[in-house]
Amino acid sequence: MMGLNKLLWAFIFIPLVVGLIQFKKLTISHRFLYGFIILGAISEITNKTIKEFIVIKNNMPLGHLYISISFIFLALFYMHELKGLINKKIILAIIILFELFCLTNVILFQSYLSYPSVPGALSALILVTFAVFLFASILREGKIKKLSDSSLIWINSAVLLYFSGNFFFYTLYNFILNYSSEFLFRVLDFFRILNAVFYILIAIGLWKAGQQKQT
Repeated sequence: MMGLNKLLWAFIFIPLVVGLIQFKKLTISHRFLYGFIILGAISEITNKTIKEFIVIKNNMPLGHLYISISFIFLALFYMHELKGLINKKIILAIIILFELFCLTNVILFQSYLSYPSVPGALSALILVTFAVFLFASILREGKIKKLSDSSLIWINSAVLLYFSGNFFFYTLYNFILNYSSEFLFRVLDFFRILNAVFYILIAIGLWKAGQQKQT
């Protein structure tokens, strides 16, 4: 399993390559999603570099920074896709309030050296809510004849699945940590697999987005 875990992080390069190939065909919203993927790849590479070559015991500041910036890209993706259902100003206000919360959190509540469980849980909850609204919008409009051909179905399913799991992980992190180290490692193994599935679904969604634009 240890060998598999070392490979699972690299799944992020699948949507990174697919998005690069299809970039010119992507809509504005899908380009924001691709920005999220680029940021994730930079974060993963930086994490690996820190662990392998730089003697730093705590890389939690990077986690706090990643959550706050990655949220912007995904929220902007949903701002464009939900424009017929939710006013853009509402989502922009949510983005601003979330960023202010992240800043306030590290100053007054959670140290930037601690695990970003609170902003992580809040980010996941908001993104899951956006995903539910998007599915509701898709069902209401009824324009998609074949669900498997829609990039939004693949991408939104990925977000709903991944961030639903993330919400419970961030919420229960301290409990899991205090309960058992072995159990924590098993949970982390599960989330590494979930992470890989997430990136595969995103890659399919980006490929479908390019094909739709071409059509």
